[in-house]
Amino acid sequence: DNDATHSEIRFLARVNEQRPSDVYRAAILQGIGYLLMAQYPNGGWPQNYPLEGGFHDGITFNDDAVAEAARLLQDVADGAPGFAFVPAPLRRRARAAATRAVDVLLAAQVKVDGRPTLWTQQVDAVTLAPISARNYEPRGLASAESAGVLLFLMQQPHATPAMKAAIEAGIAWLKVHALRDHAFTMTPEGRKLVAQPGAGPLWSRLYDIPTGRPIFGDWPKTIHDDVNEISKGRRNGYTWWGTWPQKALDAYSRWKAANP
Repeated sequence: DNDATHSEIRFLARVNEQRPSDVYRAAILQGIGYLLMAQYPNGGWPQNYPLEGGFHDGITFNDDAVAEAARLLQDVADGAPGFAFVPAPLRRRARAAATRAVDVLLAAQVKVDGRPTLWTQQVDAVTLAPISARNYEPRGLASAESAGVLLFLMQQPHATPAMKAAIEAGIAWLKVHALRDHAFTMTPEGRKLVAQPGAGPLWSRLYDIPTGRPIFGDWPKTIHDDVNEISKGRRNGYTWWGTWPQKALDAYSRWKAANP
């Protein structure tokens, strides 16, 4: 996560386009090989590789880790600018890996009472069950990560019925759970959620899976339903409410017009 590896590969590809070099090409190929090696058989990627144990081994949707790795491999497979030099066998491997990544994204969408909702920050690498991460990151439906997944799925050139169903369900869930007339802003007591007519919409970073209610974690692994209850350090140090899904909602109207 943290935009690592795929960002560096893209940077090197841009540099190689301007100043071709065997050194740059070798580094790009090494980076692509690393992504292929790090991928789980089901299509996901861990937070770190080699594996470290604990939540780091979970399939990671934080920072669009799976989507960005898949997007890069799709560009490699397509011979996009910067990747035209990649040998055909490696491009074929990249395409197969990207296809598996799409498959795991679709499989990991959380269902509640049989209905698909959003994605979590991380899931178990084998069972795809939602898992928790850092002490203040309980397992829950994640709006920011889900927005990234939805944007990636909407960018696919050929939307399958499974993709369409996942997108429709995720967008519908986000629309229902938007919070209006509130702002998550700095106060004398630190960042707080306060009433502010006309503000929003906002979405909680995490939602309880069964109920869909916003949840907020703190260092002692406590879970709260009011962000203003958690410690000042955690309120100031984590963006608990934000506008991340708005970009996906804006893209949805364009996607829907092309996919009636």
